[in-house]
Amino acid sequence: MKKHVFLVLFSLNTIILFCQTNHQLELLNKFINTHNSGTDEAISTFIKSTYHPSLQDKLNLKEHIKFYKHIVTEFGPLNSRIYEVVETKPTKLIVNLIKTDRRITDRSINPTEILVVEIDTHPKQPQYLSRGLGLGALACTRRKNE
Repeated sequence: MKKHVFLVLFSLNTIILFCQTNHQLELLNKFINTHNSGTDEAISTFIKSTYHPSLQDKLNLKEHIKFYKHIVTEFGPLNSRIYEVVETKPTKLIVNLIKTDRRITDRSINPTEILVVEIDTHPKQPQYLSRGLGLGALACTRRKNE
């Protein structure tokens, strides 16, 4: 009996974790599509559809669009496949992305050309970001952690 209860609880936990990860991957795909589009309208739509409603009242939409446009210009089009998964938790996903013209199997890419994307989902509404995306070059992230 204890084995059955443990199996049921383990299965439920796995399903919940999968759903959380699925939401994170959905948000990541929306970001990549928005980034590759690069238009003000796409960025605005992304922010309005993915930021938790409590954040939307506080943010300066024009400044956020300007920030995302800077990342678009800096990195260019992104590969839709994840280069590397750095961290995965129920409400957090950190991945490294590369440009579309680079191969996923190439492990000699300069850290300044790798975009780190941190997605923190709202604990109760995982379809929303609990704060804006964390974005930056891998080289900057490494320097910050040293």
